[in-house]
Amino acid sequence: MCICIPIDHLGSVIELAEEWDCPIYAHPEEMPYVTGKKGYPTPDATVEGGMVAKLSPTFPVDPIDLESWVMAYPEDGTVPHLPEFQWIHVPGHTPGQVALFREKDRLLLSADAFVSTKQENLYQVATQQFEINGPPAYLTTDWEAAKESDIRLQQLKPEYAVTGHGPAARGEDLQTGLERLVERWEDEVVPDHGRFVEDEEE
Repeated sequence: MCICIPIDHLGSVIELAEEWDCPIYAHPEEMPYVTGKKGYPTPDATVEGGMVAKLSPTFPVDPIDLESWVMAYPEDGTVPHLPEFQWIHVPGHTPGQVALFREKDRLLLSADAFVSTKQENLYQVATQQFEINGPPAYLTTDWEAAKESDIRLQQLKPEYAVTGHGPAARGEDLQTGLERLVERWEDEVVPDHGRFVEDEEE
């Protein structure tokens, strides 16, 4: 048995690893954040979008030390103990974010490469209003990489998707949502302003 970390969704991972005595898998680019060496950037409350964005600097970003359990995903794209899945590097929200994809039924676990409810808006988060959106704007540090990641996932033509935030998505709603996301990236996804946007412009 294994635990596969979808970037910053760590939850009770230490307790589970201790209880199950199992390895934890992460992308090499994520290793500094999950071995106690580096904390995630402080979220940017200046991005537009709503109350969740404004509250985001209160979210925990401290490094977590999983060094006793963590291992890198195999370089060949396979997922240990889940032979039908492949992992796909989808940076942008974090450097080592990965998605998992199963070809036989086109099931995608997208992490936060895209989400299915607008994560910055408190009402939409509370009601889980369905809408395919880009990664959480307040903590996406590389918008160019994030776009390339979503193009890669859209080209897989997933039939089902479970995202890091929001309800599961499927069929035409998912596919047209991803197409719109990629087509209107600069106009509707990238914030008009914000620390991480300004960093890229420099």
